[in-house]
Amino acid sequence: MTKKTNNYKDSGVNVQEGQDFINDIKDELNDLQNNFAIGSIGGFSGYIDPPKNYKDPVYALACDGVGTKLRIASSLENYQSIGIDLVAMCVNDLIVSGAKPIAFLDYYGVSKLDRQIGRQVISGILKGCQLSGCDLIGGETAEMPNHYTNGNFDLVGFAMGINERNKIIDGSGVKDGDCILAIPSSGFHSNGFSLLNKILEGYQADKIDLLQELLTPTRIYVSEVLGLIKNFTINSMAHITGGGLEENLTRAVPHPLSVVIQRDAWEMPKLFKKIQKLGNISSNEMLKVFNCGVGFCLIADKEVSDQIIAESEEIIQIGNIQKNMNERFLIK
Repeated sequence: MTKKTNNYKDSGVNVQEGQDFINDIKDELNDLQNNFAIGSIGGFSGYIDPPKNYKDPVYALACDGVGTKLRIASSLENYQSIGIDLVAMCVNDLIVSGAKPIAFLDYYGVSKLDRQIGRQVISGILKGCQLSGCDLIGGETAEMPNHYTNGNFDLVGFAMGINERNKIIDGSGVKDGDCILAIPSSGFHSNGFSLLNKILEGYQADKIDLLQELLTPTRIYVSEVLGLIKNFTINSMAHITGGGLEENLTRAVPHPLSVVIQRDAWEMPKLFKKIQKLGNISSNEMLKVFNCGVGFCLIADKEVSDQIIAESEEIIQIGNIQKNMNERFLIK
């Protein structure tokens, strides 16, 4: 009896399909103007040529993912925007310290590679790179049969930014009386979807419309925030991600100062109110889990804050920094 010959394809991994997908990405990259990348993707590593107008450059690194928002995309079979989410979650973290994003890499792990879905994902990543002014310089696509099941897959991003050493914003300049300014979010961004998915189990009414609204991509704040720190002295910043306002703002403020939020300073968007009602979630829990309409915060002194608000159509003050409080985070 002849023993069956095994090969990689029989195990569920199609090497040729993976190579064809890399060629797809190269085709997509033709539409992205390279600012910093040296060469093309497909090698064992990617190189960048950083901008030369830095006297004492330091580099910032960030890593994040899209989380279980992927389940929403899969249920709608719409993968156009999650690549934007992926870039946004990483580059928005980079700019918190004042870094300018220059390079991005991704990890795309699947059970079986579907090039049509993959192209949608990559198109979103390239769009996110365009919006944030950085280059896609490489990544990893992995087929792992029986590891990812039921259509699930992983999407992880890695971003690199550059800053002047003496211009790193680390929160050390925050002081009593500083104002907390808010830039609106575009929705739930890519956080809290484990709770959202649980809430939506069994919900049918206008589910498709609701899911499509939840798929709204994360807003990329790079251009606006880098413009603000160029023109104004900002003492600290926070990207409002998992943990909501409480966790992320307290990370941006040194001890023993406290964050005091005026809850009536802004109106929570209708989508958040709908989810709060569907899930019977308390207002305090909403602020601990979701961004509740506030996607990015800046902390600056009163005079600077007044100038920023006067020049912006959407930035508002939602609180201030106080000392000698019993708690690190308070809602009034």
